[in-house]
Amino acid sequence: MLKVAMIAGEASGDMLASSLISALKEQYHGEIEFVGIGGTMMKQASFISWHNMETLSVMGYIEVIKSLPELIKLRYTVLKQLLSYKPDVFIGVDAPDFNFFIEHKLKQAGIKTVHYISPTIWAWRYERIHKIKQSTDLMLCIFPFEEAIYTKEKMKAKFIGHPMANAIEMSIDTQHYRNQLSLPTDKIIYTVLSGSRKREIDSLATTLIDTCNLIHNNIPNSIFVFPFANQTTQAMMKEHLQMASVKFPYQLVLNRTRETLKACDYAIAKSGTVSLEAALCKKPMLICYKINKFTEWMLRRKITIKYVGQPNIIAGKEIVKEFLQEDANPQAMSNYMIELYNNPEKRQTMITEFEKLHQQLRQDASIEGAQAILNLVEYKC
Repeated sequence: MLKVAMIAGEASGDMLASSLISALKEQYHGEIEFVGIGGTMMKQASFISWHNMETLSVMGYIEVIKSLPELIKLRYTVLKQLLSYKPDVFIGVDAPDFNFFIEHKLKQAGIKTVHYISPTIWAWRYERIHKIKQSTDLMLCIFPFEEAIYTKEKMKAKFIGHPMANAIEMSIDTQHYRNQLSLPTDKIIYTVLSGSRKREIDSLATTLIDTCNLIHNNIPNSIFVFPFANQTTQAMMKEHLQMASVKFPYQLVLNRTRETLKACDYAIAKSGTVSLEAALCKKPMLICYKINKFTEWMLRRKITIKYVGQPNIIAGKEIVKEFLQEDANPQAMSNYMIELYNNPEKRQTMITEFEKLHQQLRQDASIEGAQAILNLVEYKC
């Protein structure tokens, strides 16, 4: 039996890991077991999760410091379990600060290690690549420019494309997905992506609600849909909505983020993987994000890229307008979304760029990744 251990740290990692699990099961012609830490989608793919994935879903200096005792305890607990389990290969899916520690210890113990999704060394803290080399036998890259960076540093890496680009169809049948979700077919639908972490929702909720109020005031035929990856974040946003002065119709949707994106006309997305998901669904959109002042100060000292939104980083130019920190305010964001609504040419230009992006990333990522992992453990597909 092939023993595969994995740790994913958040909703996007859960999605990527579940696709990889399915591909490994298809290509390995024998019994295979998956254990570690994962979310709902991984469990649905026969993954056995030893701990709650949401414990790892923290980011930002202040937030990590507050959660540090719990994270340290979990780190050593799961490391002990993994050393006892002795997997044939360990795959760390994102969550770099947590996973690289685990990978380093396991590699020292003679266990093959893989990291899926390169940390943004090309954006900030490039020096991390030296510790990555000591911890990881193989880096699976989802962006085309990353493989060359690792090859230059004499580390094994492979660009496999982005699994979302393969999973999302090139042409979206919006009406089909509206029918699936019982959403109205005669309304302008905005999908509002508030985040998969408590901190993200707390920092963005009021801004997003006020933005929706202003959009609806100008576009009365609009409705707003808020998708969530788990019940915890859904309950948090529901509380924010109940406490606010909401003047727009809305719906909350659980565990169907992608379908909700496919069903909408426009997206308002927080920065992160979900912004790329919205772009691959070809939805005119904006990207917004807010972090606390201390985290912002720390990041600005180290960051080396011009954009934070994944569609813009991959394209090397701004194809999606970014609203960050003080710029992420209801007036500016609503004005931009109303402008998109009133400007078909601008919408089409953005959609055309999304189509180019989709083609570039469409590389059968999960299959390519599974083959690379099986080659690493010397199993011939």
